[in-house]
Amino acid sequence: MRKRTLLLLSITVACIGAAAAFGWVTIRRGFSARDNPSAIETLIATTARQLAVPSQYRQLRNPLSSSSDLHAGMEHFADHCATCHANDGGGDTLFGKGLYPKPPDMRQKETQNKSDGELYYTIENGIRLGGMPAFGEEHAKTGDMETWNLVLFVRHLPNQTAEELQQMEWLNPKTEMERQEEDEEQNFLRGGSAESPKRKSH
Repeated sequence: MRKRTLLLLSITVACIGAAAAFGWVTIRRGFSARDNPSAIETLIATTARQLAVPSQYRQLRNPLSSSSDLHAGMEHFADHCATCHANDGGGDTLFGKGLYPKPPDMRQKETQNKSDGELYYTIENGIRLGGMPAFGEEHAKTGDMETWNLVLFVRHLPNQTAEELQQMEWLNPKTEMERQEEDEEQNFLRGGSAESPKRKSH
C-alpha cells in the first residue's frame, strides 16, 4: 500500500514538474502565431478535438454519393474556404500561414481518415482555440446539404485536376481592382481596347 502511494505521489510530482517546465518554456518563447505547435500541443489539441466530436456525429455518412456533382462543393470551397486552406486544400496561403495552429493539408491522411460525420461536425461547429470558424448558422439558412457538398469536395481534394484548380481561381473572391483587371483582359481578348468601361458601383 505504501509503495503504491509513493508511486502515485512520484507520478503526480513528475506531471506537475513537466507541466511547470512546459509553461515556463512557453512563456519564455511567447505566444506567437508564427511558430509551429510543439509535439505536446499537437497531441493535446488532437486528443481534445477527437473527444469533442459527439459519438452520434462520428457515425454519420454523407448522403451524397462519391459520383455526385462536385461543382457546388467546389464553388463554395473556392469562395469561402480557399482563403485559409488554398484551392488545393494544402493550406499554403497568406492567411493560412498566419494562423496558429496552421491549417492541415486536407489531402493527407490526417483529414482524409476522418469519418464523414467528423468532417461535417468540424465544418458546422469549428475548432475552439484554433483558426477554424463555425459555419453552422450560415449553412442553416440553406440546409445542411451545403455542408455535405463541402465534405464531398474535401474527399475529392487528393484527386484534384489542374483544370479544376484553374476553375477555382475564377471562383475565388476578388477585390474590385482584380475584377477590373479581369474585365480589361476579357475586353482586350474580344478585340476591344485595353481599358474596360467603368464599372457601375453597387
